Amino acid sequence: MFAPIVIAQPEEIVFRDVTDQARINVPHRAIWYEDILDPYENGYLATGQAWGDFNNDGWVDLYVTGNLEPNVLYINQQDGTFGVASQSEQVAVTDVPSGGAIWADYDNDGWRDLYVLNLGANRLFRNVRGEYFEDVTLHAGVGDARKGTTAAWADYDNDGFLDLYVTNWSCQHACDPVDLSLSQDVLYHNQGDGTFADVSHLLDYDRLLGAGFAASFADYDNDGDLDLYVVNDKVSHPIGNVLWRNDGAGCEGWCWTDVSAQAGAQAVVHGMGLATGDYDNDGDLDFYFSNLVKPMVLLQNQGDGTFVDRTDVARVGYDTERTVGWGTAFLDFDNDGWLDIYLGTSGLSANYGQAGMLYPFVDGIFHNRRDGSFARLDVEARWKQAASMGLATADYDHDGFVDVIVGHWNKGYRLYRNEVGQHSDYRWLTIRLTGTDAVNRDAIGARVRVTTDDGLTQMREVKSGSSLGAGDDTALHFGLGNANLVDVTIQWPNGITTTCDRLDTNQIWQISLAEAQASDCSG
Repeated sequence: MFAPIVIAQPEEIVFRDVTDQARINVPHRAIWYEDILDPYENGYLATGQAWGDFNNDGWVDLYVTGNLEPNVLYINQQDGTFGVASQSEQVAVTDVPSGGAIWADYDNDGWRDLYVLNLGANRLFRNVRGEYFEDVTLHAGVGDARKGTTAAWADYDNDGFLDLYVTNWSCQHACDPVDLSLSQDVLYHNQGDGTFADVSHLLDYDRLLGAGFAASFADYDNDGDLDLYVVNDKVSHPIGNVLWRNDGAGCEGWCWTDVSAQAGAQAVVHGMGLATGDYDNDGDLDFYFSNLVKPMVLLQNQGDGTFVDRTDVARVGYDTERTVGWGTAFLDFDNDGWLDIYLGTSGLSANYGQAGMLYPFVDGIFHNRRDGSFARLDVEARWKQAASMGLATADYDHDGFVDVIVGHWNKGYRLYRNEVGQHSDYRWLTIRLTGTDAVNRDAIGARVRVTTDDGLTQMREVKSGSSLGAGDDTALHFGLGNANLVDVTIQWPNGITTTCDRLDTNQIWQISLAEAQASDCSG
């Protein structure tokens, strides 16, 4: 029995389950081995969901993982429905369980490629003109064979090609003894010729050994290069979350400095999912991450290289006994210009076995009150049969309101359509950037600032990787409320800044660096 998510006062539908209408029907099958009682060794706690326009028709498509079932690639039919793509079998990955996925144009040929995280060797599928996919894992050298959970793409050295960070989670039976090498994360540098080099040696080895669930590249210190934040589960090697500051060339290749402690970002928690975004509209990126049976954590960026824990003040802890937070995302679901939070959750049981330790629980939706705090929406229980795990966001139907795909462990996937637009006339603006020349084609790392006539300036950064096993659409969505647009400023990864001062609202804008430079990207 499924029910819509509603705001208590007034009772307006926020998200409606449209899975059946959208023709999405993918089973997710995972087991807990009955002969092993320790929950951390059993199964593969991951669901993979990734939005990406693989055929360049302007509409995001969807890839989901089945774990013990084949993965499925859906093509957006542009009418609110999806169909299984003819290329789906090429990326089904039937020989190992899959638990995460993300799209990125790693070779800058204009077509988004697909990286799949597995319990076993990960896979990189090269997108050939949207016609078919070829497995280039061995040639590319990115087939890490641990227990992949999340991947993040970014051009950390600004050479125009996307690099890759992979998180791994592992814990041996009873977590003692622990083979920490099984949970080692990996940093790959894109060589620009279709291959990657493992450059994990650039990072402190011990700080790679946390049981990683999520990671995201983000320019937290506003210095123009992408830093890296990793969320770790303290279950086997409690090193805490790790914040790597990008310090540029040198250090036998590239300099990364662990600033976790001095920045106030080294939380030692059962970290699961991660969201990055400027929730307070002060011009820098904040972090929200989920936790196991403890409060979730919101770190507010102070603008001086440090963070302060604002969980209690913001009221986003979701500190319910035996609640597990999983994938999470910042999104402005009501287009009022302030980022809200969606949190996937499950309950946690002490009874193990084939059903595992997770049971259904109501997801957390937090509405930004614009004063540093959030209001948790009273919601109807809408999924009675499985636990939420991964999630990813996109405006899949081009109505100007951001939707959510949620992975439910050992059950399947549900698509929740944002229906705030049914009773709101708030304006919006969506910008999709394309890099050229020395900027990666996905423009990952670019920043857009939107200013409206009410004095508000919003900032978004193009990213690929966060949440948990997920890939959000890389388009940048801005809610404008009732305000009028004043200007849009784009800071590209190569340092070039362009200004757009006459863009129409309630539209999706595709802006390339070359066009922006030639015309100042005015509408």
